[in-house]
Amino acid sequence: MASLLIGGLVINGGPARAVGLHASHTQAPRAAADMPTTWHVIAGFSQLLPSNTGNTEAVNQFYPRTLTIFAGDRVTWTINTQNEVHTVTFAPDPVLRHLEDPQVQIAAKMLGGKQQLVVNPAVFFPSAQGPLVESDSGAAKTLLNCGAIGPNGSPNPQSCTITFPNVGTYAYDCLLHSGIPGSPDMDGVIKVMARPAASTHRWTVWAGTGNAVDANDGFWPPHLTIHAGDTVTWKSGGVLFHTVSFGIDPRKTPLFVPAGTGPQGPILAVNPRVAFPIMPKGGSYRGGVASSGIVALGGNYVNLPGQRFLKAVFSLTFAKPGTYTYYCLVHAPLMTGTITVLPAGQ
Repeated sequence: MASLLIGGLVINGGPARAVGLHASHTQAPRAAADMPTTWHVIAGFSQLLPSNTGNTEAVNQFYPRTLTIFAGDRVTWTINTQNEVHTVTFAPDPVLRHLEDPQVQIAAKMLGGKQQLVVNPAVFFPSAQGPLVESDSGAAKTLLNCGAIGPNGSPNPQSCTITFPNVGTYAYDCLLHSGIPGSPDMDGVIKVMARPAASTHRWTVWAGTGNAVDANDGFWPPHLTIHAGDTVTWKSGGVLFHTVSFGIDPRKTPLFVPAGTGPQGPILAVNPRVAFPIMPKGGSYRGGVASSGIVALGGNYVNLPGQRFLKAVFSLTFAKPGTYTYYCLVHAPLMTGTITVLPAGQ
């Protein structure tokens, strides 16, 4: 049998039942959205400063009073008062107003031949056993109650957590400090929004800027944080050759390599690992080697007939979380950048 401490008196009570007022909240929550969050609300304030003055002023209000969360998130109310008991109660407004009536909350009854003050379990005890879930959609249509929590240091529960799986606007109040004529209610609202679907984004990094005589051989931004599924496109902002090369050590990758011997001696060619693209399947990068090559990333005067000016781009979609370092093999090791990939939805 449950018990409750109110004003120094221990009052026994059974399961939370109020005839005609309570509908069972035993429905299991629907599957919560990815990455649910627990939010926190303070229930009440006590003024204990300065110390040793005997000042026990209480501020009976929730903070924050209005909280916006995503479907599947949880909210925990924690008592923050030394001298007050509070409830966290969701229900249609007529039900709340009825349960705010002190004569409904505690009534004198004859039990065992003796008159006793009996508490209404619908007010002072949780409305369901186990984890509490607001299973109504849109707004509170039935009673969902944490029961009494606090005060600090008492044997009563000090907090209460409710899961909100459905979209809606849910009004609640403390039944013990609301409905008092001439006084504001101790109340709050939980607004539940649909969790946005995971989305992908496209990002742009500039590879070099400037002109032939005043060039900035760097990536901008040099360090980029994205999410798995996002796509990064590198564009040349200048007129010089650049590469975007992952998984290739520039210290071991010469720009020119021997390609044979001619009448005047050795013939040098641009290292194929520098010159030509190395693309992952489908453009989806999960680590390892990937490179634009200087052919894929233009934006420079290419040594072709007519000195044609190219503005090619290079794109990768990052499928796996991690931090990836890349270089321009033409201007390494100083021309370098990183892509940090977080899990999707984080």
